[in-house]
Amino acid sequence: MRFQSELLALLVILVFAALLLLAIRASRKQAAEKTHQALTLGYEEVTSRPSQLIRRAESLYKLAEYQSIQIDQVFSKRDGNQEFFIFDISDTNKDDGDLGSEVFGVISSQLALPHFSLTTLPGFDSGSLIGGLMESLLNKVLSVAEKYHGLKRIELPDRLDFDQQVIVFGKDQAAVSDLLEGVDLRSITRIATPVHITGVDDFLTVDFSQMGSFKDPQYDLIAQHGEFTRIARYFMN
Repeated sequence: MRFQSELLALLVILVFAALLLLAIRASRKQAAEKTHQALTLGYEEVTSRPSQLIRRAESLYKLAEYQSIQIDQVFSKRDGNQEFFIFDISDTNKDDGDLGSEVFGVISSQLALPHFSLTTLPGFDSGSLIGGLMESLLNKVLSVAEKYHGLKRIELPDRLDFDQQVIVFGKDQAAVSDLLEGVDLRSITRIATPVHITGVDDFLTVDFSQMGSFKDPQYDLIAQHGEFTRIARYFMN
């Protein structure tokens, strides 16, 4: 009996080790594919975290003093007076502190943005179960934003057809409304997966990793980058 118990324990350890090894290999394969696609897009891997990116990322993602924002796996490229980034961002003071993966960002003199955040709810009616859950989650995010960052829900009375497709918040109702007047919201909401767009001053980010369970696995980094550059143009002067 003792021998059987020891054998069972050994089998459990071997199965766990095998699963761990497979997970490590899958993670390395994913990281290698991400690097390959980023290099294909003309980006270079950055070994030291750029201070200009950290400063701007904190202005968007740091909602409270106790947060510790960290960016990792940074890729960058320069195009004239614009600097483009792909990065992961997290809050290291939380056990589950992932804030975004494969986030696209751009610093550009052609951007002059009020502080805003826009999240799309493509194909989901807020009255449906999934739509209701997403709406509830975003409302929780909004309550945190209001408490710590002075952001408020922005209504778009002149664009009621997007009322159930986008959730917007910011600090200045008029400035954000004026900004979105020049944005093709219809085109953005047609993207198959939820998109989280944030910006302030000369910095804009686009994140396709929100609501990860709804993410299309075929929607790879190169395809996302094409959508990112198209979205970024809407917000540039």
